[in-house]
Amino acid sequence: ARAAGRTQLADNLDRAAELARVPDEELLEIYTALRPGRSTAAELEEWARRLDEWEAPLTGAFVREAAAAYVERGLAGA
Repeated sequence: ARAAGRTQLADNLDRAAELARVPDEELLEIYTALRPGRSTAAELEEWARRLDEWEAPLTGAFVREAAAAYVERGLAGA
């Protein structure tokens, strides 16, 4: 995908490969936490830290980006 210039697809595939290491139950919790208004920025940072521990740094960075966007747009939980 990257060689074909499809960088977004390549990034998604890289994150998906990382998530193979994350337990299914935790993955579902992360998915739920990422819904707008469900988590505070601090809670999302904690998920990002845990993803880093599972050797999923690209996905951890993605969660951090989402947290920043939620705060900026007023979508983070209280």
